[in-house]
Amino acid sequence: MSEYLGFAVTVFLLISSPGPIVALVVADGRHGFPWSTILGGVLSAQVLLLLALGLIHLAIGISPHLLLAGQILGGLYLLWLGVRLFRSQADELASDQRGSFLRAFLVGLSNPKDILFLVAFLPAFISLQAPLGQQAPALLAIWAAIDLLVLITYGHLAGHLHRLTRLGRLTQRLPSAALCLIGLASVSVGLHALSLG
Repeated sequence: MSEYLGFAVTVFLLISSPGPIVALVVADGRHGFPWSTILGGVLSAQVLLLLALGLIHLAIGISPHLLLAGQILGGLYLLWLGVRLFRSQADELASDQRGSFLRAFLVGLSNPKDILFLVAFLPAFISLQAPLGQQAPALLAIWAAIDLLVLITYGHLAGHLHRLTRLGRLTQRLPSAALCLIGLASVSVGLHALSLG
């Protein structure tokens, strides 16, 4: 039980810190509640968590070069998305709910280093006294509940902040800049690691 409480606190702190999904939720939250974006982000996190649990369970080694290539491609995608958000009319990207879901899902999956992070992070919260198959549903449910709570909060805050004239411009440009910076950092770290290896 204490593993689950520690997991919940850690997950809350991780998810609360802004990243690419939060940037999309804030961007889409300016024009209505971003349910599609939130659900796409939560589903992508669940897929990554399942992959990480599978890797832990099977103890499969991942090729570092393959992972770095994925990190670079994911960073390029985030950079492209940030530029696209910056250049587009706000209504153009926020109006298509199915597009918002898919975009958030792809952004969530675009950073394969999250799988490595989860593989390194999860063992601290897995009990050796119980089969992983019994613990996995609880870990997935805890992550999903906290993810939904945090992203819903960001969605509401984005809508309220956008209505304030001075903060409206900030909520219009900040998510785009955040995606570009995260994308550039991911590409840079991936290229640097490739050059060393």
